[in-house]
Amino acid sequence: MSARVDLVALHAGEYAAVRAPRVVPTAPARYLSLDGEGDVQGDGFLEQARALSLLLRDLRARGRRETGKDFRLPPLEALLGAPRASRVEIDTGRPLPWKLLLRVPAFVRASDLAALGAGEAGGPRAARIEELREGRCIQALHVGPIANVPGTVDRLRRAAADLDLLVRGRLHATWLSGPGRTPPEKRRMLVRLPVKPR
Repeated sequence: MSARVDLVALHAGEYAAVRAPRVVPTAPARYLSLDGEGDVQGDGFLEQARALSLLLRDLRARGRRETGKDFRLPPLEALLGAPRASRVEIDTGRPLPWKLLLRVPAFVRASDLAALGAGEAGGPRAARIEELREGRCIQALHVGPIANVPGTVDRLRRAAADLDLLVRGRLHATWLSGPGRTPPEKRRMLVRLPVKPR
């Protein structure tokens, strides 16, 4: 069996847990993804995240068996908010569009999903593999409940404006602690916003 690929270690700068907002370059990344909508703190979100994680474990087991290739399981990530909204809004009192993301190496293919019977309508079987190209982003570590994320987003916006950058795209969250296993006040999450020059 070949060495285990660790995408977080290979792209360590993108996952550095730093509280102060900072600009980071991000590489194009491939993800196992699943679209949905609802309360990001709710049971539906957590159930879909668990189901997507189980699907990724099945993909990993298939890769080990079929090709001898292996990878370390990544943290849960998600794009939050409407895809083409004019600004990032996180209203925890209303249903929120989201896209769950689990980063995968290049050797995990859509054909592997099809072999597992995934990619079909309904639940995690509607998952697919897609590439995300965010480019330059501004990010910071958020500690606490997701209800307080708007404060971190405001800090990122102010820091971007100070650097003469415009925020674009959806909010990208990466859970560094399990959203369903860690008490809300101790949850650690990277909050990222793509940026471009003014």
